[in-house]
Amino acid sequence: MKLNIKSVVVLTVICIVVSAILSVTNYYTAPVIEENKAAAANASLTVVMPDAAGFEEVELPADAPTTVQHLYKETSGLGYVVTLATTSQYSSGDMGITVAIGTDGTITGITLTSYYESKDFGSDYPQTYVGKDSALNGIDTFAGVTYSSTALKNAITDAFNVLISSGAVAEGQKSDEQLAAEVMPIALPGCADSLGAAQVTETDANGFDAAYVANNGCGYIVIASTDAGKVVCAVNAFGDVACYDLEGNLTDGPVDEIKAAFPVLAETNADANLTSAQKAVGEGVELTPIESVPAFGCVTGAYTAEIDGQTMYVFNAKPLGYANEVMEMAIVLDSDGKIVTYRTISDLILHEEYYTTHELKDKDAYKQQFIGLDSDTYSTDITAVSGATFTANAVDSSIKSAFDAYKAVKGAN
Repeated sequence: MKLNIKSVVVLTVICIVVSAILSVTNYYTAPVIEENKAAAANASLTVVMPDAAGFEEVELPADAPTTVQHLYKETSGLGYVVTLATTSQYSSGDMGITVAIGTDGTITGITLTSYYESKDFGSDYPQTYVGKDSALNGIDTFAGVTYSSTALKNAITDAFNVLISSGAVAEGQKSDEQLAAEVMPIALPGCADSLGAAQVTETDANGFDAAYVANNGCGYIVIASTDAGKVVCAVNAFGDVACYDLEGNLTDGPVDEIKAAFPVLAETNADANLTSAQKAVGEGVELTPIESVPAFGCVTGAYTAEIDGQTMYVFNAKPLGYANEVMEMAIVLDSDGKIVTYRTISDLILHEEYYTTHELKDKDAYKQQFIGLDSDTYSTDITAVSGATFTANAVDSSIKSAFDAYKAVKGAN
């Protein structure tokens, strides 16, 4: 017994000493690390603008995006240099970017001062930005490194927005194709990934300018020309259509023609949807399909069911999870719009054998916390899971989509 007590005391002392050493080490090394980062960022100014006579820092506007760290004006009139920090949510640290933008509004130089992503898009990809204005015409995400390259592009856009809003440079002209791509996730938010980019695959346009099917089966996006200009039309899984102009505003469009041209995905996938919905309510409960759900989230199937004398609403949802893999959920709401059942048909943590540091150990308890919540009492914070951001985002998307679908169905009745 005395030996056990002595061992505990020794271990405790060791832990205290090690903690103290680490604290002291961090106290002295943290400022050095920050100084080195600052030195690297400052050195990068001349890397991206080697002909500069000097730089003077300009105060950032109060509404500047958090990605924008510092703004410098070159003293001889060559232009501006912006330092940025961003992350794709995959990394352990920020991606540091320094970009030079001339007074003509085009990028003259770019370099990365830090990079922690697990996949690298190489040194050539950032250089494709040189010569581009704020429209970033011709800049695509890098295949296989979608999140990192999207984060880079978004950060560069933030740099331009700061300069444009202050009148330092003029805004570039975006092509109709670019504008349409930006409107896609507005029109059909259910197909968007965690960074807000539409995840779609081109399909038969059926006589329209272009058409895409959402990778998670939540609908189509159709690009059509009208007398008023191009429109981006979303077709949800139930065949409901909403059209937007290239500025992202709801507008008129060839709704009837689009409905006639594209099959209703909820009907095409009826057997799979019914199987998933049945798992949520239990065998023997009769499910009646809901034909119209004028909402555009990631809901792909909808049913009503009579349970204990109350009408329940059952929604299939297919949010995008890790690496944009399609996940499958089923959410049951009561007649008041409160969650009765939240069921995951697919794995909640994708590739769990590789990602073991997440905090989501009790998955049943995690899902149980949603029971009884409605759109007023639910909060995105409830879904947060450290080390499993993409899972949390997928859960959040599925729940919000179910609430939106419920409101749309009730409003249509």
